[in-house]
Amino acid sequence: MSSSTTGTRLLREWSSVEGITRREVAVRLDVGLATLDSWLQGNRRPGLAAARVIEEATRGFVKPDDWLTEEELASVRSARH
Repeated sequence: MSSSTTGTRLLREWSSVEGITRREVAVRLDVGLATLDSWLQGNRRPGLAAARVIEEATRGFVKPDDWLTEEELASVRSARH
């Protein structure tokens, strides 16, 4: 897939600001390094449950909607109105 989202960028930014390693991020999110790397590389996106764990672990810095593509976000916004 290799489609980068805002979530990919924000998760990288958060870990940099926090000064933590990929391994520490993976531990905080309770995922393996391979899973985390696939998210950070934009090869996969977390499911809703994992996206909520990420939101909680990052104290709202990375929200579930941040993992959606622009097209998906437009569809969600349209459905909310």
